[in-house]
Amino acid sequence: MDSTRQLDRSDRIGMYMSVVMVAIGAVIAIVAAVTRLLEVGDGRDVPVLVPLAGDEAALPLGPDGAPVSAAVDVATVTVADPAPATLFALYAQPVWIAVVVVAGLVVAALFFLRLARGRAFTGGAARLAFIAAGIVTVGWLGDSILTNMTTNGALSALSDYTYESVTFEVSLAPALAVLVIAAIGAALQVGEGLQRDTEGLV
Repeated sequence: MDSTRQLDRSDRIGMYMSVVMVAIGAVIAIVAAVTRLLEVGDGRDVPVLVPLAGDEAALPLGPDGAPVSAAVDVATVTVADPAPATLFALYAQPVWIAVVVVAGLVVAALFFLRLARGRAFTGGAARLAFIAAGIVTVGWLGDSILTNMTTNGALSALSDYTYESVTFEVSLAPALAVLVIAAIGAALQVGEGLQRDTEGLV
């Protein structure tokens, strides 16, 4: 028996438009990676965004640009000659992010195409969601490691290893995304089972 449930024309168009948006997102991710690689260039004078431990700095925020003391949490610094490990991370990070984003968007496109064909609760939909959760997890861990390699390497190079704040920052937003995607996968898996049971009664 055909287990697909055909969407109406407007819903199918919406799903195909989502696929187009996914393709645009992939192009944007690749362009961003290429732009960052061009910034890294030959590995000399590389701009790096680094987190700071609330250090004080005088910024020209007062009347006529008068200096005002402020706590600085992040800053973009220029690293003249990064260490080999830092340079590796500077090159690897944008490539890693682009690969992970494109992989996740490919899975999203496959899922939207499946929905457009009315196959939300057929075999494979839940698997796509679990694959997406895995991609987000691996991408998050890899990006965290590379980001901390670049920031700590940049601070060490600038301070000749005398700056005391060694950072290891991890964003919790990807963890929430993984939970949501995994929950969607579990719901789809339950839906697939219910649909199989329903078809067995027909």
